Amino acid sequence: MTRVCISIGILLLLSGLSIFSGIWVEKRCSRIIDEIDTVQELQQAGEYEAAAAKAVELERDWEDFRGKSAVLLKNNKLSDADRISERIYHLSLAGDPGGTAESAEMRLMVDSLRKGELPFLTNIF
Repeated sequence: MTRVCISIGILLLLSGLSIFSGIWVEKRCSRIIDEIDTVQELQQAGEYEAAAAKAVELERDWEDFRGKSAVLLKNNKLSDADRISERIYHLSLAGDPGGTAESAEMRLMVDSLRKGELPFLTNIF
């Protein structure tokens, strides 16, 4: 009976951790998506200096998220968005209209990451 209780306790702990991490990833990704949208709007309006300043904040938040989520998520999901986050700043600073496409691509990647980590029953078990 003790083994059954320990096994149930471990399963409940893992399920709780999975739900908590899914909610945390969803909130952080939603905030990053909002920042990407802001950068993209500034780029489309031609305000490249303001876009570059927002891109610095985006890159800082992304690095913070990446450092903490590397334990929870597969590294290959994070590496492509990592490269793009660095390019967005440089393209915004240069006034390159290609920064809008990079922002849109990163937004899709982060949104896909967010949706993949939502705490649904199929994602937990």
